[in-house]
Amino acid sequence: MEAVWEAAGPVSVRAVVDGLNARRREPLAYTTVMTVMSRLAAKHKLTRRKVGRGYLYEASAADAAGIAVKDVLRDHGDAAIAHFVEEVRGDPAAIRRLRRLLEDSDG
Repeated sequence: MEAVWEAAGPVSVRAVVDGLNARRREPLAYTTVMTVMSRLAAKHKLTRRKVGRGYLYEASAADAAGIAVKDVLRDHGDAAIAHFVEEVRGDPAAIRRLRRLLEDSDG
């Protein structure tokens, strides 16, 4: 995933393989990386689109949002949470969505 994030845009399997192998002693096989990226696309962690005979991959929007939230919480902690609560407090629909999400995560 880091190799895809570092690309900051659509990236081919070949570009990911080359980037990973530049930092490794033992090179990874193209087919190994292709399989992992295909599985990440099936799990909706990556999106992909057909280009010629291959695919270009990007981090999914949901994954990017999750990373952004983790970064904000890591960098700003309680202040970020307090600001979020203040924003949600005035929005009944957001409060309902938040309650549903919290209830769904209890199981």
